Amino acid sequence: MDKSKVIKPRSHARFAPRGSTDLLEILRNLVPELHTAELQIAKLILSDPTWVSNNSIKAIATRADVSEPTVMRLCRKLGQDGFAAFKRKLAEDLVIAKMYLEAEEVSKSSSPASITETMQTSASQALKEAAARLDAGALERATGLIAAARMVYCFGVGGSSAIFAAEAENRMFRLNVNAQATADPYRQRMTAAIVGPDEVLLSISSTGLPNSIVESAALARSNGAKVISITQADSPLAKESTEVLAVDMFDDEVFFNLPSRTRYAQLFVLDCLMASLAAKLPSAVENLRTIRSTLGALHGVTKLQPIGD
Repeated sequence: MDKSKVIKPRSHARFAPRGSTDLLEILRNLVPELHTAELQIAKLILSDPTWVSNNSIKAIATRADVSEPTVMRLCRKLGQDGFAAFKRKLAEDLVIAKMYLEAEEVSKSSSPASITETMQTSASQALKEAAARLDAGALERATGLIAAARMVYCFGVGGSSAIFAAEAENRMFRLNVNAQATADPYRQRMTAAIVGPDEVLLSISSTGLPNSIVESAALARSNGAKVISITQADSPLAKESTEVLAVDMFDDEVFFNLPSRTRYAQLFVLDCLMASLAAKLPSAVENLRTIRSTLGALHGVTKLQPIGD
């Protein structure tokens, strides 16, 4: 056998565009290096991926006119542990692909005016539902925990959750509440390892699923710290929290072409928490007045200007 012609299994990164884990994209890049039998399976997967994701290894081998071990070999070349893992990953990728296609169809029929109307409706609905969902008792208890805390650590990961963690730190700074924000999973875990009973974690996550933030919450609570989460009810993060300010994700959104409505709900809940905290702290008004006064030296006094521009 000419060993130079034997194709050795390679990593995802060899065949896929940088950062891609999409099986169909990986397979397209792998096609030029496949054996004839493997190529027959690849053509079947690429031409009818939904059928493949719903059928057995025997059915796929029969339709592609190859052996079952050949199907298994291709699954492993695609970086999967076996056929079951391949089918599971393919099904997940097809769901995401469908969402992209739906978003693309919506985009094609959108105009600036219709997009503006859509955004206004989305924001209004998000605020309305967030207000109806917010538990006043949980809000009051969360406010009390922050007001009594020696330090508040604000955690978020990824996109809007990380941004709102930084926003929470900024808002509490202006109220003279000791707060630190981080979106670094390592920093979150190290912090959670040394917090104490007089400290609070404010954890923000749209899904409540990222391991780093869930595990940090569990670790902090094991050390006696309190955990307040702005997240999806009944999520893993919610289950590790002392108080939950629930923000449910919207399951009817078309993703990828418009911002998620969940961001508006998150910001609304954060605003409610900070306004409640300001009302509870006797020194809050004086702190804000002092900050506003000193900023006048930078840009003059403007009656309607927000604190900090």
